[in-house]
Amino acid sequence: MMAAVMIFSASVFAQDDFTVNMSTYTEFYNQKNYKDAYPTWKWCFENCDDRVSEKTTKNIFIQGPTILENVIATREGDAREAAIDTLLIIYDKRIQLYGQEATYLGSKAIMLNKYRPQNYVDVYNMCTRVFELAGNSANYGVLKLYMVVALNRYEKEEISKETMVNVYSSISDALAEQVEKETKEDKKAKIADAATAVEELFVNSSAADCKSIIDVFSPKFEADPTNVELAKKIVKLLRNGNSDECKLSDLYMRAAIVMYENEKSSAAAHAIGQAYFKRDESGKAEQYYNEAISLEENNEKKADMYYELGLLYFTGMNNYQKARQAARSALAVDPNYGKAYLLIGRVYAAGGKGCGNDAFENKWVYWVVVDQFQKAKSVDPSVAEEANKLISTYSAYFPKASDAFWADMKEGATVTVGCWINETTTARFIK
Repeated sequence: MMAAVMIFSASVFAQDDFTVNMSTYTEFYNQKNYKDAYPTWKWCFENCDDRVSEKTTKNIFIQGPTILENVIATREGDAREAAIDTLLIIYDKRIQLYGQEATYLGSKAIMLNKYRPQNYVDVYNMCTRVFELAGNSANYGVLKLYMVVALNRYEKEEISKETMVNVYSSISDALAEQVEKETKEDKKAKIADAATAVEELFVNSSAADCKSIIDVFSPKFEADPTNVELAKKIVKLLRNGNSDECKLSDLYMRAAIVMYENEKSSAAAHAIGQAYFKRDESGKAEQYYNEAISLEENNEKKADMYYELGLLYFTGMNNYQKARQAARSALAVDPNYGKAYLLIGRVYAAGGKGCGNDAFENKWVYWVVVDQFQKAKSVDPSVAEEANKLISTYSAYFPKASDAFWADMKEGATVTVGCWINETTTARFIK
């Protein structure tokens, strides 16, 4: 009987100890006094067992990382490392008690990378495991980290280029799907930012060359040539390539055609148009560009397509009037699209040299050329540097003041440049 009482008393004592320590650390925690919360939190963490309710245990795990990260920030040497060890163990115990391995292992990977980036191989393996478990629903922060550590391993020649391309492709697809499905705008924006970061990391890496992408995906496409999702992935990867070689490849063209045949989308038509443009097949390129523009609902993308169509008319077909019309269409969609004005200026410079009755009038065209470059930088600061260089170049071709004297024309006079250009401008001369 006495033994039973002693056991009971010990149990009650332990439970009372837990209650007191739990209350103590919680009070400090609520005051954001994490330094003083740490000792009693640590005791609760090490002594929680079946006698403690699940809700109470979860609070220990939920509040623990905040306490520990603040403690880590104030410690050095072995004490700091011990606190980091405890932080990492939290996630192991959560997996052990509650499952949800993908969630808690992802959090552990983020913390391990934060405090022990030298353990990047372990972080990589954790991220790989998270993706195996969660697939495209894996946390976007973990997916971004996965890309970072994968590139680290690739740059150290610890994983192959093929593996790197496949990792990127999987991450990119997962993030794209999450952006599409997410309904909360703030979270959608964060996922989109992660997707953009992943794209930039890959495109700026040495893994993003056409040959490696083609080598990895050609056998896959040959084995499954009607797979639309695979075709989309190939087009996306090759479109992001760093040279025209990507869009000139047979794989790009074939994948783009599969996309288009299965869904008459703007993206598919645009991909084919770009490919034909790069191959100097201007007639076919024009057809698909017009199709892409007609299907596109996003004004930013539509303006880009009109601009590319203008370049096609200008450089591929020498059709200056159509090039100007395409550029004007881009401006109708986006009045601040500076590159369209730059294109019109170049078109006038190339195609308007004979729009006068004599040598003096033939130089008037350079006034409207420079006008377009001035408009470009006035609406779009991002093209200002290029516009200024072009202004400097073409201002040198203005008529001379001495020629203006004999033509009885004064500085600032309003004149119209004729023929197909038909633009009104202001007279300016050089000495």
